[in-house]
Amino acid sequence: MHSMINRITRLLLYWVVMALLLTASGCMGNPRSETIVIPESEADQPAVGANVGKLFQVKMIYPLEKWFAKFEVLGWTNEEEIVGYASANVPSGSPYDGLQLLAPPFDQPKQLTASLNAGKDLLSLSPDGRLIASLSDSKNGYSLELQSVDGRQNYSIDEPVPKQPQRLFSRNLRWSNDSRYLSYLVLGDRRDQLNLVVYNVRQGSSKRLALQGMPDMKNSASAVLSEDGNRLLIDNGRLVSLAELNDDGRFVVRYDHASTQNGCFWVDANRFIFLGADGTLFQYDSRNGELTVLLEKIVSFSLSPDRKMIAYTQNDGDIIYAGKLQGNNLLSQTAVYQGFVPSLMKWSIGNGELLVAGSKPFNRTEIVPAPVSELEGTIAMHGFIIDFQDK
Repeated sequence: MHSMINRITRLLLYWVVMALLLTASGCMGNPRSETIVIPESEADQPAVGANVGKLFQVKMIYPLEKWFAKFEVLGWTNEEEIVGYASANVPSGSPYDGLQLLAPPFDQPKQLTASLNAGKDLLSLSPDGRLIASLSDSKNGYSLELQSVDGRQNYSIDEPVPKQPQRLFSRNLRWSNDSRYLSYLVLGDRRDQLNLVVYNVRQGSSKRLALQGMPDMKNSASAVLSEDGNRLLIDNGRLVSLAELNDDGRFVVRYDHASTQNGCFWVDANRFIFLGADGTLFQYDSRNGELTVLLEKIVSFSLSPDRKMIAYTQNDGDIIYAGKLQGNNLLSQTAVYQGFVPSLMKWSIGNGELLVAGSKPFNRTEIVPAPVSELEGTIAMHGFIIDFQDK
């Protein structure tokens, strides 16, 4: 009898999800073909106070001091150190700007010698933690500049983006997972035309590629390439779109889905994870069009650099969980911290630490969950670092 009730419940859930997805696709005016997959066995939902599994056993929690409220996190530069920007902390007369390093025990930032332009618009740290990209407003327009975190290398891209009204269409710079490609979107000659600007770090070359088939041109969007450079994820906070590179050198949108402002991540060259508009965490496989339900009622999430760990919050969002991504399933789901509403979660390069920034539940009205893809420029009220054992 119990088994029969479970089957009926799962069948009802399937049709509810189907109805929501069809409604969302219809609203976008550009429906795409997809096959919805709900795993055969229900994923074990983590419970508050549940035993911490070996994979996510907390070793130590490092609180971050009050100065962290003005520390703009760029990301991890190695397993234990964080790079950020805090111009308000620069001593008077200093030849450097606010680029700073935060290292264990994370009680005081250290000034870095690398320097950024005072008129910076966008900043982004490469996934390997070695390079900082900045898109600056110069006399000739927007110019892209790269420099190493240690300040030893500094060079500008030869092809600046001409500055015209509403020409820049991205609010952030996105790196491919392997730190090879840096990309952003600009408007073309027509208002309804988009171009992707791609800089290949390994080759030291940049190019523009046309992007066609975007169903929503009202909101600015980020664009991140797959590691092979053949697929593109576009995210504008309302819609996530997948585009593929044609033989003629143009990216054409092949799939889109209603989403929310919490980012999208490539798992590999064919699969990506995103948060749907209804709070469902999905994984999409472009090879067969399968859309897999990973979790429901998700508020925010962050994927680790190796694409194997997920940190997330559910429902009210004041309990942080961690889980291991394996195929189309999320395993070892564990509650690792309670009583905090994160606006930012960022895994370290070695996946052994998790940086969390946000506020306590009674201050939740002051925090609006920020897209994980827009970490640059995020101002955190309070923060801490969870250090896991068995890294």
